[in-house]
Amino acid sequence: MKRRQFLQLSAAMTATLSTQAAGAPRSDETNPARPSSRWQPRQGIRKPNIVIVVLDDIGFGDLGCYGAEHRTPAIDSLAANGVRFNNFHVTALCAPTRACLLTGRNAHAVGVGNIAEWGRDHPGYRGWIRKDAATLAEYLRPDAYTTLATGKWHLSAIHDQNGSGPYDHWPVGRGFDRWYGFHGNAMDHWHPEMFENTVAAYPEKDTDYHLSRDLVDRSIDYIEDHLAATPENPFFLYLAFGACHFPLHAPADDIRRHRGQYDKGWDTIREQRFERQQELGIVPDGTRLAPRNPNVPAWSVLSEQQREIAARGQEVYAAFLEHTDKQMGRLIDFLKAENEFDDTILIVMSDNGAAGGGGSVEGILDVRRNAYYEKETLAELNERFDALGSDDSYGMYSSGWAQAGNTPLKWYKADTYGGGTRAPLIASWPNGKIGSGRINSQYHHVIDVVPSLFEMINKSAPDTIEEHSVLPVQGTSFAYSFDNPDSPTHKRVQYFETAGDRAIWVDGWKAVTRHIAGDEYTSDVWELYHTEQDFSEIDDLASEDPQRLDELVDLWHSEARRDNVLPMEDDLFKLYEDVVPRPRRRYTFYPGMTRLDRLSAPDLYSYSGTIDARVALHSMRASGVILASGDSGAGYELFMQDGYLVFVYVYTRFQRYSVRSPDRVGSGTSSLGLRFKKTSDNSADVHMLVDGARVASVKLPKMWQVFSPNSGLRCGENRHAPISRDYDAPFPFDQTLERVVVELDLPTGSGKARGSNDNT
Repeated sequence: MKRRQFLQLSAAMTATLSTQAAGAPRSDETNPARPSSRWQPRQGIRKPNIVIVVLDDIGFGDLGCYGAEHRTPAIDSLAANGVRFNNFHVTALCAPTRACLLTGRNAHAVGVGNIAEWGRDHPGYRGWIRKDAATLAEYLRPDAYTTLATGKWHLSAIHDQNGSGPYDHWPVGRGFDRWYGFHGNAMDHWHPEMFENTVAAYPEKDTDYHLSRDLVDRSIDYIEDHLAATPENPFFLYLAFGACHFPLHAPADDIRRHRGQYDKGWDTIREQRFERQQELGIVPDGTRLAPRNPNVPAWSVLSEQQREIAARGQEVYAAFLEHTDKQMGRLIDFLKAENEFDDTILIVMSDNGAAGGGGSVEGILDVRRNAYYEKETLAELNERFDALGSDDSYGMYSSGWAQAGNTPLKWYKADTYGGGTRAPLIASWPNGKIGSGRINSQYHHVIDVVPSLFEMINKSAPDTIEEHSVLPVQGTSFAYSFDNPDSPTHKRVQYFETAGDRAIWVDGWKAVTRHIAGDEYTSDVWELYHTEQDFSEIDDLASEDPQRLDELVDLWHSEARRDNVLPMEDDLFKLYEDVVPRPRRRYTFYPGMTRLDRLSAPDLYSYSGTIDARVALHSMRASGVILASGDSGAGYELFMQDGYLVFVYVYTRFQRYSVRSPDRVGSGTSSLGLRFKKTSDNSADVHMLVDGARVASVKLPKMWQVFSPNSGLRCGENRHAPISRDYDAPFPFDQTLERVVVELDLPTGSGKARGSNDNT
């Protein structure tokens, strides 16, 4: 293509996007060169139900119907009777994909260019959806849909995730009638920190409890309530599983079934998956298997011990995924039993490619420990080999298995190559007759889901909702492909950006660069792929066609300027530190209060301070939790046991420090506490106090930072994750606990939390 022709095309696309933004018809309706294929509206007694299921960190090649050896019969059955897409793309990161999915607009354009944990004061990166970008739930409410959400949200500000809100960026503030789920990115599936609507929820945990099962139980409960009250109306269910994001948590029986299955290693598994993908037709003829990523060694060079540990991580992952599919099966069976399945548009997708394993060759037992304060040793991994998958782990598989999950592609989640952005998408609607096992290859992006659903339910995107103007949808419907599976794609251009990684796709060509944090953006090397002929992005054509590459990069900058992508920021750890609420001098906690988010807990790592519990003891054998924060991987707790005061600090699952009062505490005591005295940046002396007198001490030679624990702070009981495991939960304090006051020795002039008052 000549430069002049390309610039003319670029100008035309820019003009088209501008008219779309102004509410004009989509480009496929105005361009005479476009195919004439159209979606044929279905007629029904009422609008169909809509169920969108989002899987977390599931790679393109991870599902059975996409070539994996994993047994996913529920999802595969949807594919066998519906449509699979093999050219569907997402943003490469969880929260931005969810923002695109729920609004039909690019993530930066609605303020979610990154996750809230890496948010900043920039219109493209705040971490929550701007108010004038309507969500699908807000769009559907005027059409009498009951709007239900269960599972992961991850679209609210860090400072708003505690029990006091504000709630305007929670699901119930963004169009959902009901929500049962969690806020953050990585949830403990054995001990999740849940909310229902705006109130903290504490699931009943029987021996079979698992978050994925809980989410489907609640989804069914919500639909039953809808069918009982308003069966004449449709419902919209947004079910966002936490699976299979780390931590990898699966029932022990499911893990045992996979023992030995992955001893052959990732190289063999990738080759076997690729062969099945070719047999299934999920990859086009001529596709090649991408070479191993640079951080993935050949399986054959690993030691026997490394191979054993690495295989275990994939066994847990396989069990996690298959357990999730079982829960999907229960939801499908319920819809069929209630005669709702046939008239339900059911979409299953992943939010991004498989996660990169933290760069680990063997896998990880505790992700937060490795990320924030100390790497695990191979000896430690070997010692706790059997704990992977249990509630005494916070694990992740290795990089080699991550690339296997993305077969046949390269790179991972957060990369703008295919391994990060190409995702499975399955659509089912029996009454709509949208397919019967077909594979559609049109290029589409997650922003295209909303306009596709609008066409499928015969709805126009409104300009206003409740008399407030809303931003127009940016996506291009793919509904045409259901009636015309061989039609060329109607989409023309799509950009990507994740923490400096960038890409742009135009008419089958893709320019992409992988940014290294700290490097100048101008020094990044862009690559060029003809993805229409090079599915796995193997042949870099940048040197052969530099003019095309330059033009694509220029177009990326044009798209970026329009949607608030610039300026970019790549220092994610600094962003994370900045978003943690500033510490207060004084915190007051009450027994039975709503747990406090882990990032809002007192920072006893950075400052000296005191913990003072005001109590009235009526017995010499008092027992129960006074204050608890974190879990068995990183946490601390102060409790009484049979009359003794006990403090435990869990540094890692291998190192814990504890102290107990030498004598039982007498009845009538009014003050029990601790004095933390920093002795270095990473250590402290802790003195145990009874009525102000020091009775015992312990040294903490190593400490974790405030954002390292996975779980928040609770007072007067522990209904959440175990920490010391020295008692049976919830272990409520059985005497009178008035309050617990934590005071930090902050420097003068500091210590006010963002957006809140000093709690003195």
